[in-house]
Amino acid sequence: MSTPPDPQALYDKPHSVDLAQVMLVFQYFMLVSVSVGIGPRIFNWVKGETSGVPFLSDIEAAIDIGTSFPMAVVLPALVLYTAPYVAVVLALGLGRKWARAAAVVAAPLNTWIGIVAVVRTYGEVWALIVAPLWIFVALCVLGGLASHTARQWFRQGGWEPWYLRYEIDQIQQVRRRSRPRPRRRRRYRTAHDPNQPDAD
Repeated sequence: MSTPPDPQALYDKPHSVDLAQVMLVFQYFMLVSVSVGIGPRIFNWVKGETSGVPFLSDIEAAIDIGTSFPMAVVLPALVLYTAPYVAVVLALGLGRKWARAAAVVAAPLNTWIGIVAVVRTYGEVWALIVAPLWIFVALCVLGGLASHTARQWFRQGGWEPWYLRYEIDQIQQVRRRSRPRPRRRRRYRTAHDPNQPDAD
């Protein structure tokens, strides 16, 4: 039984892994924005500054925005979440399998936390509007990590294990280019002597 040939080494990180990394970072900032409640805090500040404006104050009073999570809960959670999150994103670029498994778990978890935070902060109507964006980002992360090139990238362990093979390939290419070609021996044709009889 013949073994399948060794796949061509990926000497550069696939774009699908780049996509997963970028979307994880984007998802992180989305999570921070809804958890800290940047929108409600800015709205409440504007509401306090424009309380004397007749028409605008009536509009602001009609807009119902919920309260964000308390800072005493959000800040420690962000500190505990940020360091391993950064480690996972960077390790994806190095081809670490544990980082891929962690990202596959983190992307749906972030989506669930984000949608719950949107419901709490902005209400169910806004959650229905924003939920497709959260789901799209999570699908980009999962799809990027499940692509063929990404699977090969994590199977080979990123760039590091293939460094020696890359160097060997480069040396072999240089040797093939600099190897002297074998000389062809010239055949000297002797002139035909008209006095000699032709050989039958």
